[in-house]
Amino acid sequence: RVVTLVPVCPEVELGLGTPREPIQLQRAGRALRLVAAGSGADHTEAMRRYSEERVSELERLDLSGYVLKKDSPSCGMERVPVWEGREFARTGRGAFAAVLMTRLPLMPVVEETGLRGAGGRARFLEQVFAYRRLRALLDARWTPADLARFLDAEKQLALFRLPAACRKLERLAERAETLPRDELALRYAEVFMGALT
Repeated sequence: RVVTLVPVCPEVELGLGTPREPIQLQRAGRALRLVAAGSGADHTEAMRRYSEERVSELERLDLSGYVLKKDSPSCGMERVPVWEGREFARTGRGAFAAVLMTRLPLMPVVEETGLRGAGGRARFLEQVFAYRRLRALLDARWTPADLARFLDAEKQLALFRLPAACRKLERLAERAETLPRDELALRYAEVFMGALT
């Protein structure tokens, strides 16, 4: 299987260049803004437009996983500093990461620091390959029997640690004839990927 690497640096692709003035997430009432720390230039809308377009391109690539940059105001997955005056709280998600994870909520995502140890790399790769197998199943003309066979195969790999998830997936497969096909596929995928993450 070919692995596609798609390097993305939203700040550079947005035209902020290198070197560039540092940017940060700032709270403005209930909203978060992406603002240059020194000049106060607001890049929120430009980053939102860029992120929507770039994620649309990434969707067409049919990716199976994504690595984000820790603490980045554009690419941080979680606990990104959000500034309010001179104080900050680690409650944010990067502007690009937020769009990516909203549009592709089941795709495995990790920050680069999560890949430092062998265990973290193994977990992420397990999620990536399981996601690919799941997509192959759900993109085909599957039957309820296919869902059951898929679960039997996956029990041997990753899901044996979470018997409750296995039971939920079994119940969904049993109800396959009573649920709309799209709803069943989405619920099955959510439970399956949730069990891995």
